[in-house]
Amino acid sequence: MATTRDPGLASSPMLVGPLVALVVLVATLFVWPKELIGASLGDFLLVTLFLGGGAAWLTGKAVARGWAPYTHMLVYCLLLACAVRFCHFALFEAELFDPEPLAVEFVLLASIATLGFRAMRQRQMTVQYGWMYERTGRMSWQPRQADGN
Repeated sequence: MATTRDPGLASSPMLVGPLVALVVLVATLFVWPKELIGASLGDFLLVTLFLGGGAAWLTGKAVARGWAPYTHMLVYCLLLACAVRFCHFALFEAELFDPEPLAVEFVLLASIATLGFRAMRQRQMTVQYGWMYERTGRMSWQPRQADGN
């Protein structure tokens, strides 16, 4: 029996990948907090997590809503990470061209945006193609089972 790739599964890499990245990022931040965030914890939470994370979630949803490819969202997240890095520089005198905090911010924002992308895609697939797919979770769907009639 041949198995087909089903992007709507809860075990899809687009859902599992960002969650694993977030767990690894949080664990790593406990080991090297100052080196990786490049600012104080309060600055990081305010600018990167709340402002940047909210913008990333909305970016992921907007890209999915327009049926644009996932790679477009990654480019937007890179630009968003640069904007967040500039906010840290302008507001809190952090280092502008520091690669570690920029990489952390990109991974964090891309993970949040991917979850937003996935949530919108689940809604699109189950609402617009409700005759074909059914919701199985907040971010997953599956093909509808054919009636036995």
